[in-house]
Amino acid sequence: MNKYILIALANLLLLSSCSDFLEELPYGTVTPETFYKTENDAIMAGTSCYTQMSNPTDFWAAGLDAVGDIQSDDVMPYLGWTLLVNTYQFDGNHETVQGVWKAAYKGISRCNTCIDNVSPMEIRDEIKNKVLGQAHFIRAYWYFRLVRLYGGIPLITKDYTSLDNLYPPRASVQDVYDLIISDLEFAAENLPLEWPDAEVGKITQGGAMSYLSLVYLNLKEWDKAEQWAAKVMLLEDQGIYQLLEDFASIHLETNENNKESILELQYSTEHKKNMRPVYMSPRNVNIARDASYGWVQCSESIVKEFEPGDKRFATTFFSDGEKFTLGLNEFVYKAEMAAPGGTGHCIKKGNVYYGEPRIIGINTIIMRYAEVILFRAEALNEMGRTNEAIPLLKRIRDRAGLETKSAYSQDEMRKAIRHERRVEFAFEDIRGWDIIRWGIQEETLGKIPNSQWKKGKCELWPLPSFVLDENANITENNPGW
Repeated sequence: MNKYILIALANLLLLSSCSDFLEELPYGTVTPETFYKTENDAIMAGTSCYTQMSNPTDFWAAGLDAVGDIQSDDVMPYLGWTLLVNTYQFDGNHETVQGVWKAAYKGISRCNTCIDNVSPMEIRDEIKNKVLGQAHFIRAYWYFRLVRLYGGIPLITKDYTSLDNLYPPRASVQDVYDLIISDLEFAAENLPLEWPDAEVGKITQGGAMSYLSLVYLNLKEWDKAEQWAAKVMLLEDQGIYQLLEDFASIHLETNENNKESILELQYSTEHKKNMRPVYMSPRNVNIARDASYGWVQCSESIVKEFEPGDKRFATTFFSDGEKFTLGLNEFVYKAEMAAPGGTGHCIKKGNVYYGEPRIIGINTIIMRYAEVILFRAEALNEMGRTNEAIPLLKRIRDRAGLETKSAYSQDEMRKAIRHERRVEFAFEDIRGWDIIRWGIQEETLGKIPNSQWKKGKCELWPLPSFVLDENANITENNPGW
């Protein structure tokens, strides 16, 4: 058994460069006894934890950073796995149901390896705690994705050193959230506010605090959600975060890791290719030797959600007759580039291409300062402090060129915040998760054409079939599956 564990460890230690710290470099055979010696070894172990977050191979299998869009009413998939996931035409054998699970536990395993081996190292506490802070955050990130999709799941917090911890039983949802919160609190206490330019993109204290706010929103612990969001907003006074004046500039490749971005997945044309735009692009636009897929198109529902005069519309969608450039070629967008029977519009946000298809280096933002502002507004409103939420909502709407009312009832503010989150963060892997935490799956996912969503069943995904086949400690699937 030990030699296989060592092989697995070697597979986890994917090293980094300064210019793009998620780059994978060649490695030799390593063991805990020979590798974890120096501060640089610890830093590289921490860096290896990021690899799974932006793994293009697992994107194909699991749609890792697009589940929150594909499983929502913002999109209208018309082909492939995206259509099946959007309409709940899947079971525990489906590649996405299995792929999301496998990808997450790969990421968790990397973090456990780092935590177990870096913790006893005799190095400076400052270095050690920064490394461990990153590993704890990323482990929480994966468990947070899993618990919202599958409910109670096996909690694995130690490196695989024997057969004893290979097949644990399911933990309760509360136990999973307790670990997530503990990990995020450790990260918030030990990560820096900012990293040097050579390490840009690594997780910060603000990132950990932002996720704590989001986790508490999911748990409906409004006071704690508001407190953590407020702590992040204090960093605006220090120049750490800000709302960019121009919404259109947020997702430009030339403006990556900007002041509004709290955390983004790092991609490059040389090493880490972003697969997301391949799915969410105009259909059949020939680029070099291939064409964009355009499997995921915008729904009529999201197009109509935008108010007249909303400046964000032109950044979010292509419209008929609009010129755009892919690679070295200029095109004119035509309505037929969208899905048959669709809106005539197509997703623009985040779509950038080069001469070679599938080699897309634009980063994907997974937490923005604008979201934290709306976290706080939502928490304040749910606590009955609606008047305090109004100026926060106004900041987001002002940038979009829209007016904000001077007074709202609690229910009006709730609807306004949900509307604002939908249009502000359209196609940013957020809407589907919001649908889950707000408990509005039936009136949204259940109304999608050809949807197989059923109440009492589809609130959670099924467990992957291989989990039930291989783990004798898990004998029951989620209700209805």
